[in-house]
Amino acid sequence: MIIQIKHVTIVKDKRSNCLSCMGITTIQDYIKYIENIYTNKGGIEGQRDVLRTSSAIKIRKRMIEDVAKGTVLPPLVLGLLLSHEDFEKINTEEPNEDTILDLLSHSPNENVSLIDGMQRTTAIIEAFKANENIANNDLRVEIWIVENLNNLMYRMLVLNTGQVPWTIRRQLEVVYGSLLKTIKESIPNIEIYTIDDSRYRTDGGQYQGESIIELFIVFGSRKEKVNIKERVAEEFTRLDFIESTDRSDLLSMFIRCLQIMYKIDKSFTRHEVENKIGKFSEGKDLFKSQPARVGFMTALAIDIFGRPGNDRSEELQTKNLNRIEQEVDDFISLINDFSEDELKTFLSLDILNECLADHNPSKVGDFERTFFKEAFYTLIQEHFKVQSMILCWRAY
Repeated sequence: MIIQIKHVTIVKDKRSNCLSCMGITTIQDYIKYIENIYTNKGGIEGQRDVLRTSSAIKIRKRMIEDVAKGTVLPPLVLGLLLSHEDFEKINTEEPNEDTILDLLSHSPNENVSLIDGMQRTTAIIEAFKANENIANNDLRVEIWIVENLNNLMYRMLVLNTGQVPWTIRRQLEVVYGSLLKTIKESIPNIEIYTIDDSRYRTDGGQYQGESIIELFIVFGSRKEKVNIKERVAEEFTRLDFIESTDRSDLLSMFIRCLQIMYKIDKSFTRHEVENKIGKFSEGKDLFKSQPARVGFMTALAIDIFGRPGNDRSEELQTKNLNRIEQEVDDFISLINDFSEDELKTFLSLDILNECLADHNPSKVGDFERTFFKEAFYTLIQEHFKVQSMILCWRAY
C-alpha cells in the first residue's frame, strides 16, 4: 500500500496535537492506495456509503465528466491513527517529510480512514474506469495524523465550523467506528449494534451504536437535553463538548462509566415478568430506555466533573470516579443477593410508572431525561445505599 505524494506541506496543530499534511498525488496512485479502504466504506463505521439518490447520481455524473476534463477537486481528507511510538517520530519542531510518507505508506488499512471524500472518490474511480488516460492527473490530498482518538474527534468537531455544517451526530459517526471498537475491547461482554445491524435489544447489556454515541456527547457536555441533530453552529453544545474532549482521559473515563451502567443493567435484568404492564415492567426495560441511559450518564458526569462552568480538578475527578466504582460494586453485590421478589420490591417499577404517568408534558423525551438525571443523581448522592429505588423515582 504505497502512495507517492509530492509538494508536501506540513502544519503542526499545537491545539489538538496533530499534524496536517497537504500534498499532491496522481489519480492512479490514489486509487491504488484507497482501494481497500474505499471498499470498506472509507474504513469508518457509520460513514455514508455511495449516495444512490437521483440527484446524487446526476451530480456525480457531472463530477465524473469534470474529472475526465482535468478539473481540480477539493482536497480528499484522510485520517491516520498512529501508535505513540510512531507519532513521536514525526512530532518534532520540524516534522520530517520522508518519515511521514513512509508511515503513511506502511500503516495497516485499519489505521487509515477516508474522512472526507467518499462521493468524490467514487467519481474519480468511475472516471478512471471510463478513461485511463487521466491516470497521471493530479489530486490534492490532506492527511490528518494523530496518536489519540480524542484528538481526531476534536479535530472533526472544529473542522467544519463556518461551513455548511454536519450535525454533531454525523461528525461523531465519521469516527465512531474507532470509538465503538475501543469500547468493545474495553468491555468485552457488551453488545453494540450498528446502524446496519437488524438486531434489537433482548437482554441487558445490549445497545445501539448511535445511542452510545449520544451517551458520549451528553457525558462530555454534562447536559441531558442535547439534540444531536442540531448544527455544530450551536455554540453552547459544541464548545462544552470540545472543552471536555480536550481532556485526554475523557474517553477512558466514559468507558469506565459505561462499564458501571452495563453492570447495573445486567444486575437489574434478573427481574423478569410474564405479563408486562406499563413501559417499565421488568429489569431489562430500565436501561432499554435511552432517556434513562442519558439521565444516568449525565448524572455520573456531573458528579465526577462538576456542572458545566464549574469544573473540578483532574485529581478530584479521578477520586470521584474511583469512589463511585467501589460503591457500585457494593451495590451490585447487594442486588445479586436479592431473591426475585426482593429484587422486584427494590426496583419498584410500578412506582416508576406511576411517577412518569403523573406528568404529561408536551415534550415527553425531555421530561424523562431530566426525570432520570435527577433520579440517578439522587442514587449517586446517596452513595448507592438506598432501601429501594422509590427514593430515586420520587426525587423529581
